[in-house]
Amino acid sequence: MSYPVEVAKLKALEKKGEYEALIKELRTMIKADKRVLTANYVKQWCGKRWRNLFISAAVEDKEAVKVASKRGLLGRKDKRPDRQKIAERFLKGDEIAEWSIEMPAAQIARKKNVTLVFCPGFINGLLPVQAFPEEFPALVKEEGWKIIRADSHPMRGCDANNADLLRAINLGEGAAANTNLINAGKGKPPKDIILMGYSKGGPDILSLLAHHPEIRPRVRCVFTWAGAIGGAHAADAIYDMIKDMDLNMVVGQLNAFLKLISPAIVTEGKLRRFDEYDIKDGVRSLTTTARGDFLREHKQSIDDANIPIFCVTTATTLMEVPTFQMQDALNLNKYDANNDMQLTQAQAKLDIPMATHLAMLHGHHWDISYPPFPIGRRLGSPNLDHPFPRKAAIQAIFRFSSELGLMD
Repeated sequence: MSYPVEVAKLKALEKKGEYEALIKELRTMIKADKRVLTANYVKQWCGKRWRNLFISAAVEDKEAVKVASKRGLLGRKDKRPDRQKIAERFLKGDEIAEWSIEMPAAQIARKKNVTLVFCPGFINGLLPVQAFPEEFPALVKEEGWKIIRADSHPMRGCDANNADLLRAINLGEGAAANTNLINAGKGKPPKDIILMGYSKGGPDILSLLAHHPEIRPRVRCVFTWAGAIGGAHAADAIYDMIKDMDLNMVVGQLNAFLKLISPAIVTEGKLRRFDEYDIKDGVRSLTTTARGDFLREHKQSIDDANIPIFCVTTATTLMEVPTFQMQDALNLNKYDANNDMQLTQAQAKLDIPMATHLAMLHGHHWDISYPPFPIGRRLGSPNLDHPFPRKAAIQAIFRFSSELGLMD
């Protein structure tokens, strides 16, 4: 359905600049029928509003504004408005020009009865940093938002990781916002949830929705954050290399193998759940073939669940990635110049009616989720300082979800 009457009403409100009325009307429409989100105009509005909320949050971050400010000759001050600085530094595409649109502050619900369940990516916990280690705790403290991390295994298949996601969703087990593990029996099960999947966490979530339809009624919406929805070309190459190998390894051999995937991996003392490692299936599940097969089989069922899915992608340039990732970025340039060093734009989007692409961020695959790498763990490489305003992005996710009526 195209929802012509609903779209016409929303367009008229936007044309008159009556944004608060538009937000309220769209919230009412979504409550009546979530499939109004399949209308092209509604998708366009959602992207515009999320980007607006992101810019508004990021201008409150002094460090982000400082990073976004250009140094002129002889120390001349950058006279661009802060909103323009943020948009031109941390967004990509024609939508950058939206920085000048004046919209109201976020229309946030008072109730906060929904929990964000964060699903981390491949090699979770093996890098010298974890995703959003400061941002999640700060927002729990400042905003009262509820966040739990799934304790996703770092290297096994998407289907196998369903068990980790289910423990977080049904038992409240995993890790807290501050990354501290929540032991079995100690968690508080969430009620309704928002699922957020970073990198491999995206296809992990889609696998969960496909194979465990019983949880769908509790899922208010899904955000994929540079999600590897269509697989990754790098995984294709690695799988071709290992598919015929005997990978029943001792710990020392596993350490050496992980270094082949990324020299930034730090495993000393970090190898938990060793008997659950399934390297072949972990890599295979991220190949373009495996993800393509999965989508052909399950995307209609996922769309029929009527769960709003919002995709955020990233893009960088060859000179903005860590040195040891430059070859991967160069290889991806053959497919898409707007890649994030690990994924193309198409691979990070979900092509179903209930999915909406919200933004193409300017940052590399790690920059948008991880804090700066410790100096001693940078391997002499630049571009591991990760200046992207991650807290502003998470604020935009919560505020956007609330406005749409998905949190009250």
